[in-house]
Amino acid sequence: MNAILQAETTKLTIIWDDSCRIIQQVKNSKSLEGTATHIQGEVFFYQYELDIPFNGEEREVFEVGDVVYWRSQTDATKFGILFMYGNTAYGDGTKPRTSSPGIKIGHIAQHEAIQQIETGEKVILG
Repeated sequence: MNAILQAETTKLTIIWDDSCRIIQQVKNSKSLEGTATHIQGEVFFYQYELDIPFNGEEREVFEVGDVVYWRSQTDATKFGILFMYGNTAYGDGTKPRTSSPGIKIGHIAQHEAIQQIETGEKVILG
């Protein structure tokens, strides 16, 4: 998988987190597509192909610019990729926080551009 997030309005380069123990599974997968959802402080898309179990690296607090692999706690078939650009609806005003745990898989240096992605845009990771 290429380290690129392509949306209708922007193209962003991802720096993979090679210290992450699931990153090779992410890199080995084909491109992932979805529809962007933009909420306070993050853009994410659901996808149903990248079923990687959590391994103890998961957490809820992240840094601005982090790219996160997320699994729903209520739907075992729902996964997502999150792109953090600011304080989220679940945050405390200091750092982005997810609604349920995730694993940091990368970082986007030009994180300000994440907020240009609109809800409903087609996004491709890879």
